[in-house]
Amino acid sequence: MKNKAISKQARRAARQAAWAAQEELARRTRANMQDLARFFSARERADGVDEWFATREQELREQAAQRRDEQRVQCGLALRSMRDRGQSLREVARMAGVAEKTARELIRATDTAGNVHEAGAPVPEAAANPSRGVGQADGAAFDAAGRERLQAGSRV
Repeated sequence: MKNKAISKQARRAARQAAWAAQEELARRTRANMQDLARFFSARERADGVDEWFATREQELREQAAQRRDEQRVQCGLALRSMRDRGQSLREVARMAGVAEKTARELIRATDTAGNVHEAGAPVPEAAANPSRGVGQADGAAFDAAGRERLQAGSRV
């Protein structure tokens, strides 16, 4: 009889161990499902961030190109004003501290900007009022920088 009792206890212990193992497996499976749900949700949001970033980056590139072009027009207007006052392109370029080719390109950018503005694009403030030229604060900084370059050039 003792063997029968041991066998019953052994079967009961085996059943309890199997039941505990099944419960542990079910608990881990539920936890894995929750973790996987969080993972896929976070990965989807991360992919969304990448898409948002690419879109925003393209918008910023376009804005930067537009601002850069506007500032190049401002540079060209300032150089053109100097040239129109009788300075040679070589002198204008030397005073501005740029190559003649660069000065020529900047001045041409004002011609191109003028054609674009006629087609209906927004006109920068200085292009709309060329007699004003560069803004007062910018003009003062430009004049000071130009004077320094002239003085440095005359010392050489």
